[in-house]
Amino acid sequence: MAFAGALAAPLLLGAPAPAAPGAAPDRVTRSTTSDPDDTRGPLDIASVTHRIAVRDRHRVDLTYTVRTYEPFRTADLQRRHRNITLELGTEAEPGASRNITVYARDGWLRADLISNATRKRIARLDVRRVGRRAVRVRGPRRLIGARRYFVVSRYENRSTAPCGMAGNVPITCGDDVPRRGWLRLDRPAWPRPSSTAG
Repeated sequence: MAFAGALAAPLLLGAPAPAAPGAAPDRVTRSTTSDPDDTRGPLDIASVTHRIAVRDRHRVDLTYTVRTYEPFRTADLQRRHRNITLELGTEAEPGASRNITVYARDGWLRADLISNATRKRIARLDVRRVGRRAVRVRGPRRLIGARRYFVVSRYENRSTAPCGMAGNVPITCGDDVPRRGWLRLDRPAWPRPSSTAG
């Protein structure tokens, strides 16, 4: 009995019970933005979803999912000419200070977090296919948190028809969501000032 009372005492004093590993987040918010079927090529974006999982005031995880209208192969993606990029606005001032570039190398899907100031990679992120038409990137707020963001897809391939011509120059197939402006994130997703350096 004395042993049971000793275990209960911290709870009576208001000490928080430790969270179980893999426990569900305290709060989750999710927002999806649809985009019209308006671009030729396999990377015409159908929707963009962001998910914010708040586990406590110090730990927030984010997930970004980009879905296309047409299926695409991982092997078709390429670092410079065929990729999906999420531009992250981390500061109060306009502009994007970081980006997440999703591409393939040697047939494997990759997602690099890149500083727009230095063009250097900050981190390699967890990225996965979600069926044949989507990719999902996950990470902590300190890396991929943002106040706002937009998504750009780019598909340039000499073996496929361009999406038009500007004079004699072919136009690269691609899409952007939203068409103008930014997608906004709720305050729990905003990075802390110390985590946006680089």
